[in-house]
Amino acid sequence: MEKSRDFQLFMTQNDEQQFCEELRGYNPNIFFLDISPSSEADISKRLYTSVVNSSSSFFSIVNFDLMTMEELKTRYKKYGEYYHFGSIAREQMQFLRSKPDANDSHFLRNGRIADSYNIEDKDEKEWKNKVYDILKRHGEKVFGLYQTSHGCCEISIKPQKGIVAYPYALREYNGQNGFFMKCGDAIFVGKEIALNN
Repeated sequence: MEKSRDFQLFMTQNDEQQFCEELRGYNPNIFFLDISPSSEADISKRLYTSVVNSSSSFFSIVNFDLMTMEELKTRYKKYGEYYHFGSIAREQMQFLRSKPDANDSHFLRNGRIADSYNIEDKDEKEWKNKVYDILKRHGEKVFGLYQTSHGCCEISIKPQKGIVAYPYALREYNGQNGFFMKCGDAIFVGKEIALNN
């Protein structure tokens, strides 16, 4: 039986570097595949040890303990001149980067990690659970910031489920400096801001 899940995240490049290093510290056979549609078919030119080494926003976390480079090379569909590589499989998890809002740099837009897994496949479940464990270990919960009917801003009492923010994102987009974290239309702040306000 297959199960799907995803987790929203807020990260700056410093946070991404920390996350990538820790993930590869756990397993050096984990790499990050740029899955942006492009005319580049050479997998070696799409693989990175850290997402910060690329300008792409769209990645797949690849576990080469469970597949070979030759197998990965076949995992694409071609539309016109562009190669579209898959992002989720037994050996892969989707990783979309968190980025400053293109229309307003005062907001950091969420990224996400997503996967599906066979609940009876111990190897698949184990490595994917570890990715989420690493994400949650350094990520902190965030709290919604909303406007009341009287026009005042309030911070939710309970943290938002399924979203974490890494340390640099929490410091740089803390609400006090006019910079915020944003997921859809919802605005978030970290625990320290929520407790102090």
